[in-house]
Amino acid sequence: MKVICKLKQVMDEQGLNQSQLADATGLSPTTVGKLYRNQFERIDKDTLMVLCKFFRKGIGDLFEVIFEEGD
Repeated sequence: MKVICKLKQVMDEQGLNQSQLADATGLSPTTVGKLYRNQFERIDKDTLMVLCKFFRKGIGDLFEVIFEEGD
């Protein structure tokens, strides 16, 4: 099982780059970059809430759980 972050797609839909998102949300550029590239190990609850609020989207709109064979 793996978790996929859909931040890149959501940002692309709104014409935002990583720097703009970090500035607008107060999230660190490092955090935004890791989520954007889907290279994160965990996500902080506050970070999740900031992203959901900023984009006015639910958790399922920003993240997807993929079940792999044997899960």
